[in-house]
Amino acid sequence: MMSKNQISVEIPQEIITQVSSKFQEIKDLLAPYMGNMTVEERKTLPKMSDKSVAFVNKVIEYTIANPKFVPTMMDAQECKKDYTANQALLPLYAVSQQVGEMMKDTIMLTGHEAYVQALYYYGSVKLAARAGDAEAKTIAEDLSKRFPRGKASLENKAGGI
Repeated sequence: MMSKNQISVEIPQEIITQVSSKFQEIKDLLAPYMGNMTVEERKTLPKMSDKSVAFVNKVIEYTIANPKFVPTMMDAQECKKDYTANQALLPLYAVSQQVGEMMKDTIMLTGHEAYVQALYYYGSVKLAARAGDAEAKTIAEDLSKRFPRGKASLENKAGGI
């Protein structure tokens, strides 16, 4: 039984090249403005959540309208600059996440379908090898290197015994 073909695409190399170039261009454009953190730093920093956005925005408004309350340890200009950058990057990040999810789904689907088809071929070659075809035996031995353990369950999916 053949599996359902959920996706059938041929992305022209020109498109792959253009997208790769545009991603590199985006990376190069943003690089001077981006920060880097370690995994530990990401875990320990207090983060601005959706609920905090309105609070931070209101604080910035108050620092402008009522600067006498800005504490000495606060840099109000830096706060406003960071908030503005944060808000400018959020929609760009959202689009990049959408593109990433589209690619992730397509990579998963195309990989799944190619692998299942390859397993069908492997199963067919194994059957031919068992029937005594010398060429099939050579191919089956070469392909079997992919399955050093747990061969039986994967081979069954390929249409073998």
